[in-house]
Amino acid sequence: MEMVKSHSKQQLRKQMLAKLVALTKKELRRRSKNVEAKLSSLSIYKDSEVIMFYHPIEGEVDIKGIIRKACLEKKVCLPVTDLISKTLKIFQINSLDDELVRGTFGIKEPNKEKAKELDINEIDTIIVPGLAYDHKRNRLGRGGGFYDRLLEKLPNSIKKVGVAFDFQILENLPVNPFTDQRVDLIVTEDRTI
Repeated sequence: MEMVKSHSKQQLRKQMLAKLVALTKKELRRRSKNVEAKLSSLSIYKDSEVIMFYHPIEGEVDIKGIIRKACLEKKVCLPVTDLISKTLKIFQINSLDDELVRGTFGIKEPNKEKAKELDINEIDTIIVPGLAYDHKRNRLGRGGGFYDRLLEKLPNSIKKVGVAFDFQILENLPVNPFTDQRVDLIVTEDRTI
């Protein structure tokens, strides 16, 4: 049974990645700006003093605009992938443009030699990327389990907000109840779930 779930997750990842990379740069930018506007208008976002974002890679909701703005108003942090422990470490940044290096998987992340590592309990809200979500707020990631392991450790007081484009919201996702973690809220360009 698990092989079927794993296989369907892999198929779903391929399908969603194909849809995401097929977006034109103009369409990606337009949709991303709408997601950022929706996210920044939420009380969860406005009331948060310390927010963990992600640095977008190809096909993900491009939230660099809201990160730059947040750097002026809030304490901002980004993850650093630790391949040895298979976890995400959290580091504070003051600028999206000056303090990042190319890290694991080619993703830009804070330079851990210069940035300050934060304790997970210092975060108010975490903005989570995903390839797909469903109406129960289940999340399909890229398959490494890094975000699932992080989300599992978060106390309930820390809000988990998934961001996606509307077409990434599916009726149901294949879920492993032992490892897959839900988010508290999903923000798309058209709605919040």
